[in-house]
Amino acid sequence: MYSANRSERNIDISIITINYNLADEIENCLNSLLNVLGSQNTITYEVIVVDNNSPDKKLSLVEEKSQNESIHFYYSEKNLGFGQGNNFGFSKSSGKYLCFLNPDTIVKEEIFSRIIDLFEQDKILGIIGPRQQVRAPFFDFSAGFSPNIFFELFNLIGIGVFLEGFLMNFYSKFAKKNYFEVNWILGAAIFIKADLFSKIGGFDKDYFMFYEEVDLCKRVINEGFKVIYNPQYKIYHIGSVSAKKDYRLYTIRTYSSKNIFISKHFKTLHKLLMRILLIAQVFSQILIWTIFWPIKKQKSNQKLSAFIYLLKHNLKYEHRD
Repeated sequence: MYSANRSERNIDISIITINYNLADEIENCLNSLLNVLGSQNTITYEVIVVDNNSPDKKLSLVEEKSQNESIHFYYSEKNLGFGQGNNFGFSKSSGKYLCFLNPDTIVKEEIFSRIIDLFEQDKILGIIGPRQQVRAPFFDFSAGFSPNIFFELFNLIGIGVFLEGFLMNFYSKFAKKNYFEVNWILGAAIFIKADLFSKIGGFDKDYFMFYEEVDLCKRVINEGFKVIYNPQYKIYHIGSVSAKKDYRLYTIRTYSSKNIFISKHFKTLHKLLMRILLIAQVFSQILIWTIFWPIKKQKSNQKLSAFIYLLKHNLKYEHRD
């Protein structure tokens, strides 16, 4: 793990964000962070920006315009993926707490000091997640339940994720406290103790993109810490801007990462049932996108190509630069 390389400085929180061809979004995100953090004096902070070898090379222009000493830019020689990119950012950080923040997010209110206070009040808290406001207000995709057979059955017709989001939104409205325990926090905005992140080995390198945050939360819970969701703390999340530029790759990575999670965290019969359902979902999606083909030809072609690839390669995908 990278913790041995971390510098010893008195920083309350390190905000780490990963760029891959999203320089414009990064600039907006950084500006929003400076707007809410620049005028406060309650916490010390730093922002770590890691470029994952973006082909467009635009991040250097953002760096040239940046005059803030709290923002640090680092450039990887290859695309490390989401998890490993954040691990690299962690190695350059100094904060007692970490915030892994997507570049396609906008922070409109100062939630950082309040989240740190929450960590300090309850030492058993391992991860805290805010509400990630999106364009679909009726569904809450900020946090969720552990992957299970119930939701996977509904995913056969493509609605499991929406059902989970609806139930999470419903639950948050009637929770007795402002925050409550969940099984995972969406990776676009995750707050975690730096020493805990180091102890569990950071993000698992086996995930290139997707499900690495579900895996991280699972391992935090296994260590005896709580993962909580507080919808009172909010950020705005545009959502999957970089990933959805290529629906084929997006789909392959999503399903292959889910397969990795099932292999790592389920046992024997449960694992077999989950994997059968995942394969069944691939076949059902082939049927669905065949039906949609006359309406959305380009997207359907990419989706169908992805699902055929997954069947040929046993739900596995090996990333190549």
